[in-house]
Amino acid sequence: MRKLFIVLAILAFSSMAFAGTVNLQFNGAGSNSYNGISSYPYNFTVNGATPEFLMCISYNEHITGGETWQATEMTVTAFGTLIGDPLKAEQVAYLFTLARADGGANSAINAEAWWVMEGVPTPEPDAALLAGFTSGSYPNVGVYVPIDGTQSWAGELPQTFLGSTPEPSTLITLGTGLIGLAGLARKRLFS
Repeated sequence: MRKLFIVLAILAFSSMAFAGTVNLQFNGAGSNSYNGISSYPYNFTVNGATPEFLMCISYNEHITGGETWQATEMTVTAFGTLIGDPLKAEQVAYLFTLARADGGANSAINAEAWWVMEGVPTPEPDAALLAGFTSGSYPNVGVYVPIDGTQSWAGELPQTFLGSTPEPSTLITLGTGLIGLAGLARKRLFS
């Protein structure tokens, strides 16, 4: 019974990588751009935590620094189901991993994600970027889908963004450590 509890606790903790509804604050775009349009990395605060860099995958919507809204945080697989196109979701997740790896140096990566999602800008920025694409769930990528009506300004819906999430193995290791500490504290309290 005790082992079952530990396994369930680890699984529950590892699933907390996706928090459901989160609060986003856009702190501003970096200096990267594709044909004059800002591209990855975009500086955000998520739930008031340490700023992190996200990548926009919506070309036709716009935001400005300081704006806030709520978003549903989901897996790439759930996003693929939401939009009815799992392949698109996986392709933009793959492109995000490329952009993250080069720190946003190649702004065509972000532009290719816009093209995959919305068919703009035209012509297609760089189809060759998808040459290394492999289908998968991309567990280290989270998707932030805006919730209409929560934005701090009147007007259009904010963009959908991609961000890094902790590797599941990291969460399991952290969860195991926390459970170990709880067991140690319990042993000291009751002995």
